[in-house]
Amino acid sequence: MKQMIITVLTSFLLGIPATKDGLEGVWETSKHDSRIEISQNPDGTFSGKIVWAQPPHESFVGTMVMKGVTYSKSQGCYKCPWIYDPRLGISAHAKITLSGDTMHVQATKGIISKKEVFTKLSK
Repeated sequence: MKQMIITVLTSFLLGIPATKDGLEGVWETSKHDSRIEISQNPDGTFSGKIVWAQPPHESFVGTMVMKGVTYSKSQGCYKCPWIYDPRLGISAHAKITLSGDTMHVQATKGIISKKEVFTKLSK
């Protein structure tokens, strides 16, 4: 009980949703060709790395693809100051929204914007 109170209080203070069904977990692309594991860092931010990819992209496994992700209470979404597409070799910033087990990522670099949809895999 004490741990739960600490988790909820910490999440409230950091502005991060205190739900089990949040950003953390393994997410698969809509093309089913790669999976990203997102985890929370000790400082409360989130990071993601590729944990599985189909050929010919299996060399990307272990690559960090997002870091510094925080929840923006005022905008009701996660803000990602650095997201990386290893296929294109391009980094950008992104806005991440969750809807159940679906994650919508909208990455923007300059005037170019790209959307990707991920599905959370059950454990």
